[in-house]
Amino acid sequence: MIIYNVRVTGALSAVLTPIATIISGATRSFLVLEVDLEGMGTASQANEVGIYRVGTAGVTGSSALTFTPTDQPNMTGTTPALAFSGTGFAAYSTQPLAGALVQNIPINANGQRYFWRANANLNNAIPVPGGNNAAGSIALFPINTAGGTVTGRLQLAEI
Repeated sequence: MIIYNVRVTGALSAVLTPIATIISGATRSFLVLEVDLEGMGTASQANEVGIYRVGTAGVTGSSALTFTPTDQPNMTGTTPALAFSGTGFAAYSTQPLAGALVQNIPINANGQRYFWRANANLNNAIPVPGGNNAAGSIALFPINTAGGTVTGRLQLAEI
């Protein structure tokens, strides 16, 4: 298992525009281990973001997410090639559509932080199956928006 961090950021102005989409590799699955997000803005109204399964895949644009391994997993000091990929906010020529809600993330735009970590035995980690398609992907979509942006980090374990 290789653990990666990925930074995500995006505006909370459009309910149908995902903040980030992460697509599994063709033969490898991954787990969502941590979610650490924070709202930034001037409004004090409640915002809510959700981790969704992707119902219909979009056509990605040019804003790729950068996945950083947390350690060097072998003696040569090189990390095996990453099998999954991700697209950042507003980088879609065709927007993906949200499927089933997996986890909601309540934050406000004044800097409230939301932190969630899977249990040590990973029995509540969010699994994402391999397949390199809509069924093998998750996305952060705004649910309720009052403006502002959200920024933070997801931690993923490729298996």
